[in-house]
Amino acid sequence: MNTKRLSLKQRKLLNAGIIVLVVLLLAGVNVLATVLVNRFPAMEADVTSKGTYTLNATTKEYLEYMDDEITVTVLLEEESFASRADDSGSSSYYYQVNRLLKEMSVYENFNLQYKDISASSASKLAAQYPDIDWTSADNLILVECGEKYKMLTVNDIFTFSEEYAFYYGANVIDSQSIEQMTLSTIQKLTAENVLKIAITTGNGEFTNEQSTMYSNFSHLSSLLGDNAYDVVNLNLLTEEISDDIDAILMLAPSVDITNEQSEKISTWLKNDGDYGKTFMYVPFDFIESDENISLLLEQWGMKVQKGYIYENDLTLSLSGSSTPQLTSIVNYADETFTEDLKSTALPVIMPYSMGVEVLDDKVAAPMLTSSDTADLMILTKNDEEPKFEKSNGTALNYAAVGKKGNDDLSKASNVVVWGSYDAINQSATLSSNFNNAAYFVNVFNKTLGNESEAIVVESVDLTFESLTVNSAQQVSIFVIFVVIVPLAVFALGIVIWVRRRNK
Repeated sequence: MNTKRLSLKQRKLLNAGIIVLVVLLLAGVNVLATVLVNRFPAMEADVTSKGTYTLNATTKEYLEYMDDEITVTVLLEEESFASRADDSGSSSYYYQVNRLLKEMSVYENFNLQYKDISASSASKLAAQYPDIDWTSADNLILVECGEKYKMLTVNDIFTFSEEYAFYYGANVIDSQSIEQMTLSTIQKLTAENVLKIAITTGNGEFTNEQSTMYSNFSHLSSLLGDNAYDVVNLNLLTEEISDDIDAILMLAPSVDITNEQSEKISTWLKNDGDYGKTFMYVPFDFIESDENISLLLEQWGMKVQKGYIYENDLTLSLSGSSTPQLTSIVNYADETFTEDLKSTALPVIMPYSMGVEVLDDKVAAPMLTSSDTADLMILTKNDEEPKFEKSNGTALNYAAVGKKGNDDLSKASNVVVWGSYDAINQSATLSSNFNNAAYFVNVFNKTLGNESEAIVVESVDLTFESLTVNSAQQVSIFVIFVVIVPLAVFALGIVIWVRRRNK
């Protein structure tokens, strides 16, 4: 049977056609992948070492079990939002936030939309959302649940470099917290009753803006606010305690409370017999006099010991600490305050914690404890040698809680004594290595009967980000680029060679 051979011109056209077909095939695969990723954001791989383009496990779990339907509206078209730049010209943080929002939209009750409102009527928007200042250029993301809503601004989502602002007057983003802000906003919008926590400021506390320690503890308002609490400041010297305040935090006062302040707190805790209040006291180790606060605590079965807990059990020492005996991992003593924590495997540390003695075990009980070999290192002046009150085989308390109420304690108020202010400073609470932030929030949740789960999601920065892949991604990359692509090229080469050989 005779076969007609292709002419040289026909062969060239055929080879060119094959090349064009392969190019179109590769382009088609690329377009299909882009379409699929846009339609299903979870398909997009994150190969960064920090997982900066992947939702935190806390966020995933919260959205998975979220019952209420949420609508999140970005006030820009998606392309404009994802490519928006700060004063340095970088759009990396906006791109990152957009990626995370797209991942959130995978979940059933999370609806994401983009809407450029630049041409919209301000009066029309104000009529629909009267509690929002629509003249602000910082408005960025609107979160809605039914008739409730909240606007997230640029400053809610991003933090900016103080150095660039100070030296160059430029707004350069250095981290973002879209997950934490989104979850906390959802919690507030879906909560039946938002509880109020007052942070005292009138007795030389670290939470007073005039304190030199303020910058180390100013984050506590945000931490509690991010967990659906309404946080306010309260000066007990000049203000009364309003009935709508559910909890009070007094952090390291350098001045003792007055008799009048003590009476205010006691009356508020009793709450006309309805109780249901929580007072947390964190002592300052160098307070000159604490007679009145001590008398108040004794009424709740507790006493602050004048010394740091010195842990002799080296298995509880914090590796890498310059003072491991004074910066140790503590034991959870009361399971009430570990309920709803993500994990009790993560430790709580209480650096330089003063001991909390339980005077009346019918009223008060330990929350966090040492080993039974710990000593109490008595506070002394700087030029004196440390003195120790030796262990008697009983664990010391880093924190304790006193409870009083009606006969069956179905209505009760709580006084919590938390021995270490360093345990809730910025370093301790923002570290993912410790359970401090979650446990601290959970103390308020449990004493106030708030069934919400403590939400702690770290802010993410893109500094010195490197690319890494996990084992599954390594296998995929190997198969595609080491097996499939070479085989395809090899097969194409064979086809071309055979055709040319038979010309």
